[in-house]
Amino acid sequence: MIVKVIEEIENNFKGFLLNNVNFVINEKIIKKGKLINLSVKDFFIIFQLEIPKGGIKSFEIPYPFGIKNKKTFVNFDYRLSTLTQSDTYKFVKARNFKPKKNSKFYDVQMIMKKV
Repeated sequence: MIVKVIEEIENNFKGFLLNNVNFVINEKIIKKGKLINLSVKDFFIIFQLEIPKGGIKSFEIPYPFGIKNKKTFVNFDYRLSTLTQSDTYKFVKARNFKPKKNSKFYDVQMIMKKV
């Protein structure tokens, strides 16, 4: 099962390797660079990016509740409605749960776009 998930992730990103990409949340670029490599570790996807200032940086994101792959972008869905599969009762319970610290990935969609 785990191997299948890792293979699915790798297949989703083959077309983005060695291309310049932007990671965008709410119309704001949070990270950009050339996608060199990616890996999966525990519950995180780790991207190796060659940044414009020079050097290679790691960008680690939690595994999303849903991934949609298109030719020029990948949509990482962190919305609570996706997690609860539109079940109103579960959605309300999840919404009322207070996280210990604020996360930029809480209840948003992140898009990785080819530049």
